Amino acid sequence: MVCAGGPPGAPIGAYLLSYDPEAFGGRGWSDWTSDRAQALRFEDYSAALAYWQQVPRTRPRRPDGQPNRPLCAFTVSLEPG
Repeated sequence: MVCAGGPPGAPIGAYLLSYDPEAFGGRGWSDWTSDRAQALRFEDYSAALAYWQQVPRTRPRRPDGQPNRPLCAFTVSLEPG
């Protein structure tokens, strides 16, 4: 996954290195890298999409009642391995 946009300070052009949806009480934490070789890899598009849409167990809903998907705050694109 390559970051194409997101909240202020989003790491545009960086690759997703790791992600913990449970961090910070279910607000999530992501780590990004400029090194494509270190990027997370997925078996297929469906696996990448499921990873991007993870809902933390500790905070499954946002205040508006919608699913809490912290990584979805980032616009990402997928690149072939």
